[in-house]
Amino acid sequence: MSNAISEAAQNLVGEFVTATRERTYARRNMRLGLWAGAKLGMTEEVCAAYALEVMVAGMIDPGDDDVVDKIIGDFTAQGVPMTRGDILEQLGTDYRFVMTDGAATH
Repeated sequence: MSNAISEAAQNLVGEFVTATRERTYARRNMRLGLWAGAKLGMTEEVCAAYALEVMVAGMIDPGDDDVVDKIIGDFTAQGVPMTRGDILEQLGTDYRFVMTDGAATH
């Protein structure tokens, strides 16, 4: 019986960690989308919708490629110079912000 409880507790912890990680990445990607939208000269409302698109792009596959590819494609389409390295740097900045903000508010 105690093994079943222990296994159930471990499963619950695993689910919590996964959900927390997914929320962290979603918040990070949302911030990245807001940054990119501002760089692309979007209005506040359009920028918010764009940030949601970026967040959804991040939910497609694990990793950062979908998000970075979407943003680099949008910058290229608009003729705005931006490198993959610039986007990855901002992604790191947003991740650190989300991690710090989350620790401070929870």
